Amino acid sequence: MALFTNRTGIFPVSDPETYQAKYPNEEKISFRGNSWEECSDFIQSIRAAAWKEGKLGDPTWMADLASIHFELDALAWYSHLESDVQADWSKLQVALVDHWSAPDSLI
Repeated sequence: MALFTNRTGIFPVSDPETYQAKYPNEEKISFRGNSWEECSDFIQSIRAAAWKEGKLGDPTWMADLASIHFELDALAWYSHLESDVQADWSKLQVALVDHWSAPDSLI
């Protein structure tokens, strides 16, 4: 099962490969921890999904959404975060940027 997002909202898909082949413009939300670029895309995907659902001002909802999309190295990293960081998108987003951004990309 994977979650995808489109202009109408977020929805589960039981066969993500087949679905993505059929609908290439639909975006699968996931983060594996491979790079800053992937992290940046993930942050934008969570923000876009929250906007589509009218939840952009709900940091708990956004953190919950993000929590189910961590995979591999990112999941291991996420599992070691303090619970208050895991539960609040504003804190989680800062932790993501602090961990994955290139040192010279921060202002």
